[in-house]
Amino acid sequence: MLQPLRFSVTLALAATAVAGCTGQLGDRDSSPTGGDGDGGGGVTLPDGTESVSLLPARIRRLTNAEYAASARALTRTATDPSGSFTPDSRQDGYTVNDAQRVDPVLAKQLAASAEALAAEVKGKLAEFAPCADQGAQAESCAADFIKSFGGRAYRRPLDTAEIDALLTVYRVGAKGATYADGIELIARAVLQSAGFLYLTEIGDGSSGATLALTPHELASSLSYLITAGPPDDALLEAATTGALSTPEGRETEVRRLLQTSAARDRIVRVVREWLGIDRIAMTAKDSNVYKDFAGVRPSMELETAAFVNEVLSNANGTVGELLGADWSVLDEPLRDFYKASGVGRVSLSNRRGILNQGAFLAVHAHATETAPVLRGVTVLRRVTCNDIPSPTELNINVVPPVPDPSKTTRERFSIHSTDEECRSCHNYIDPFGFSFEQFDGMGKLRDMDVENKHLLDNGHPVDSAVTVAMGADDIDGAYADSNALAQALSTSKTVRSCFARQVFRASAGRSGKSSAESEDSFVRAWEAAPEAEQGKIVETLVTYVKSSLFSHRRPQ
Repeated sequence: MLQPLRFSVTLALAATAVAGCTGQLGDRDSSPTGGDGDGGGGVTLPDGTESVSLLPARIRRLTNAEYAASARALTRTATDPSGSFTPDSRQDGYTVNDAQRVDPVLAKQLAASAEALAAEVKGKLAEFAPCADQGAQAESCAADFIKSFGGRAYRRPLDTAEIDALLTVYRVGAKGATYADGIELIARAVLQSAGFLYLTEIGDGSSGATLALTPHELASSLSYLITAGPPDDALLEAATTGALSTPEGRETEVRRLLQTSAARDRIVRVVREWLGIDRIAMTAKDSNVYKDFAGVRPSMELETAAFVNEVLSNANGTVGELLGADWSVLDEPLRDFYKASGVGRVSLSNRRGILNQGAFLAVHAHATETAPVLRGVTVLRRVTCNDIPSPTELNINVVPPVPDPSKTTRERFSIHSTDEECRSCHNYIDPFGFSFEQFDGMGKLRDMDVENKHLLDNGHPVDSAVTVAMGADDIDGAYADSNALAQALSTSKTVRSCFARQVFRASAGRSGKSSAESEDSFVRAWEAAPEAEQGKIVETLVTYVKSSLFSHRRPQ
């Protein structure tokens, strides 16, 4: 057990490092491209991007998933290092964002995780920090460990000042103790340091209208974007040779990384966060109304991952396929729940695409009944990018429709379209939401609305027929139900453009007014790609990585 003094030194160094992240982190390595412009006004980068549309120079804390992947790669632990962390904060639904902070609760959790991981490193001393003579050569061995372990943790070579600071940590840890204790304290300090916990996008310190990210910043940004983990040896080598300074060099590495399982897992996470269905594991239902839900919920979570992977690997890899596929990938519980013909990849005649799968339908519903408004708003905002305001923004006090066993859910919620304050928004929302009424609150196909039935009746027939009139020619029209609507959404250019925006928000870690110019600039670059490529998830990511929006920043 480390003494309290050593623990205090670790926390002090970590706190100083994290605090330093809110200011300037200093030069780290030199970029072959350097800064652009003369520091006055805007400039146009070679790919046509205007400097005013670049994101600002910034730092970003790793998400919980990124922290776990980074800690596993660094320490080779088999545990889930972030499993007990507080949930990530979100921007526009996405966990990757530059608003992530280290609050006092998370700081304690990071310290506990670092302590456990450092103990694992100490237990594998011969693997991480071998030293033939732990007497005379101990400090030299510690310096070697700092360079290797610290370089992998910081995802770049350490400078002299950083090496010296960690040698001081080693001396404190080893004083009156052992070489192994000193190595353990180094590991604890590194795992709580800013260099490990944060990604930087600040360039090499050059002045000008734009800042080019350094080679190692490009490597880290690219790796975390595609795999949600640290750069591998091949990517670090590409950084060292300067290959990442060109769009073509970055494209080569992106396409290589996209073949990995980590990249597919990252895309699955983006799709789940896009539609809010990452909440399925935490979704609960009233067991008196939906007695089968608890048993099938894990299968719904598995379906999303298996379906997205199948779209990427064995289908056309487009958002159109995500929304319009007439098949899914089922296990036995979900086969029975869907009344499908088999397991694995199975054709489905009554569930088109991810919007008609159990996870989406169950998450966007209440504990005891369907939620046409939740389903409708989600499709409107996330799939068509219609940023319809919330009642709070409009100063409207929402009063839920009163229970009425003589009416269906649709009939009860139709009151919104008759209210003067509500109808302007609900004329857009309700058709999308009502189209899903053939599915109950846990996503089961139904003919009758039985959740609100009177004890003496058998429920009421559901009505999923709608007419959409949102002002988009490729979406407006009459639809028999959500399956017909999903088919139309899957071929819509409006939807493809919206998905490109969602990919940008999930990738850039920023959304809203502060990044509107950047987002619009990306969409223009996306629109310049061949139309056949525009709906493809992979090609949308490649377009972003090749652009100056990825490789450059503007000064704060």
